[in-house]
Amino acid sequence: MKITAIKAQVKNPDRVSIFVDGTYSFSLTLSELIEHRLKKDQEIDHTQQEALIKVSLDGKTRARALEWVLGRVHSQKELRDYLYRKKVDPELSSNIAADFVKRGYVDDQRFAKHFCEIRLKKGKSKRFVTQELRAKGVDPQIISEVLEGEDEQLKVLIQKKQHLSRYRDDRKKFIAYLIGQGYAYSSVLAALAEFDSEG
Repeated sequence: MKITAIKAQVKNPDRVSIFVDGTYSFSLTLSELIEHRLKKDQEIDHTQQEALIKVSLDGKTRARALEWVLGRVHSQKELRDYLYRKKVDPELSSNIAADFVKRGYVDDQRFAKHFCEIRLKKGKSKRFVTQELRAKGVDPQIISEVLEGEDEQLKVLIQKKQHLSRYRDDRKKFIAYLIGQGYAYSSVLAALAEFDSEG
């Protein structure tokens, strides 16, 4: 068998289409083309062709995973779950996950920090966010590091909401709201007592 043409793809200029014996066979990135030293009129056998087709498919899987990862910040577990849902070969999945961590595309510390900032701004408690982060596979040590300062978040929430008419004259309703955001009953009472002493 012979590589009869190598054509740049119109929709994706970073990939080239490889034709074997006049028929399209597979596509590769430019770096993969260089790495495998392929050129027009080069003779390849069936085993080489199959190996190159696997390189092509693995490369496409990696590209799709990278596009997914760069869409927003993700945890390592989220990436592994994504690859599992896509039925990616376990060995390739492990390689992609390890490579993305090494390159900094996936970082549990950065993910936890970003996730906490969003959830705490919405008034969620440390306990609530901790449960969510654990479900997303984040290490407990990382969680504790990024969640320092729950009391301050609770105070900010109380300061923001306590003057609303529906809570101003109904302490029980306000306490129920704060507990509903995931804050511990004891923490809520302590924070409210502090505000009362200041008032």
